[in-house]
Amino acid sequence: MNSIYDRALNEVGPNGGFQKKFDWFYNFLLAIFWGMTYMNIYFALVITPYGCEIPNNKENISEYSWKMKYLPISNDTSGKILFDNCKVFVKPGENNLTKACDSYRYDKTWYETTIPSSNNWVCEEEIKVAHIMSYSKFGEIAGSIFFGWFGDIYGRRLTYIISMALIIFGRVITILSSTFILIVIGCIIAWFPSWSVVQSATVISMEISSPERRSTTATLRCIGYSIGMCIMSLIYWWLREWKTFMLVTTVPVIPFLIMSWKMIESPRWLWVQGKSKDCVKELKVIAKINKLRLNSETEKEILNTSPKVSTTNQQLGLLALFSGWRLSVNTSLQLYLWISVSLNYNTLLMRSGEKTDGNPFLEFIWQSLAEMPGTLVGAWLSERIGRRYTGSVAYTLTAFLWMTIGLRESANSNEVFRSELVGTAMVVINRLATSSSYYILYLFNMELYPTCLRQSGMSLGNVLSSCGGAIAPYLMYLGRNIDPRLPCIILVIVSIGGVISCLLLPETLNAKLPETLQDAQEFGSRKNRSHVV
Repeated sequence: MNSIYDRALNEVGPNGGFQKKFDWFYNFLLAIFWGMTYMNIYFALVITPYGCEIPNNKENISEYSWKMKYLPISNDTSGKILFDNCKVFVKPGENNLTKACDSYRYDKTWYETTIPSSNNWVCEEEIKVAHIMSYSKFGEIAGSIFFGWFGDIYGRRLTYIISMALIIFGRVITILSSTFILIVIGCIIAWFPSWSVVQSATVISMEISSPERRSTTATLRCIGYSIGMCIMSLIYWWLREWKTFMLVTTVPVIPFLIMSWKMIESPRWLWVQGKSKDCVKELKVIAKINKLRLNSETEKEILNTSPKVSTTNQQLGLLALFSGWRLSVNTSLQLYLWISVSLNYNTLLMRSGEKTDGNPFLEFIWQSLAEMPGTLVGAWLSERIGRRYTGSVAYTLTAFLWMTIGLRESANSNEVFRSELVGTAMVVINRLATSSSYYILYLFNMELYPTCLRQSGMSLGNVLSSCGGAIAPYLMYLGRNIDPRLPCIILVIVSIGGVISCLLLPETLNAKLPETLQDAQEFGSRKNRSHVV
């Protein structure tokens, strides 16, 4: 065993009934409801099709001719004639002078109300939607940094409780708000602790379980999150009104906050912090459920022994990730992958709400379901052709699909190519490829960073991932207001960069992984080619 704690955990059972119940409650059931609360703002901020309100047709002319009288026209990238959504003629039928719309009409085929339609955030006001998503992501960045530190200092359980309370409080503010500023404040508060809710539970699970169980924990969380996305989509499809929808998708996490007093603190964290009595107490809780017991000699040893924790890497902090040329290159490449995969993922999420020819809720469901096979395919390929080649294949597929989607935006002759089924298939396959990229990046993070810096590496990755998410709303804004092909062109370039980054990273399949800072500094360098076992 590596430590007294590992021996104690083995005695109370690292893979028993307690761990199974904990995983099903926190890493599956909580993942379902947390996912809905975290992601419901994406649907609420959808910009539905809109146009200027004009008088009813009281003349004996066609609807097209009636609109021509009141609305200016333009051509899209495929040459199709479109009526202006933001301007009307000042004196219809007399001159070509235009002005901004006095009021708007909204397509209510799928959404009765959204935040933009309720506040008329369209035309020049559309930028507010991008600002809300971007500010929220920057709040998430700050939260990732703060709660990463807070969880290590004050514990996983307290981090979980505070994070859960904040995400509920933030969503309540958003639901009750009627102004842009308050909605922004509510979204920032909700996303500030967002990922620390489930990450705290996952960390506890991993610190009370055997290494073999960690893949099960990750799989349960992934499946739970995907199921939550599907349920959330069905709820909006049913309710159609954004405030009711956000309330219904937020309320289910309240019981998890109320019951948080039953959640154990990580006994490994307690032991490392020198809180040996509390550590023993939590270990005995696990032993009771697992119908085992902690050996009295082991208990005495825990109470009388303090772990020897090196502070060298803690003093270096995130700077240690850039110590040495090879480690700096590996870290930089991974950070680019975090930005690129998050940019792809968040753009797909936002497109599924508004850039679809059919039912946006069904498309969102197909995308969410695609994440499960995407993860499984990534896992299967990574064990056969390696992490580097699996990541490069996934990014190549993503680049090809964005290029195809961009061509589809300008195509006007091939009806099969522009069909709803083909469009949905391309987006779903893209989501599958992006999920595989996420899985490979997670493996790289776990295998390229040394044990002493793995947590710091993941934390920095989450920060850069949030930066990518903050850019995505502006890509959508460019597509709506300049050229619908522009986001696709940018994402093709970004994905090609992902292919190159994956190929430049060292292969970690069947490799002897770095344990120390020096190992990580040499991993993948020319002088260290003997790392494959």
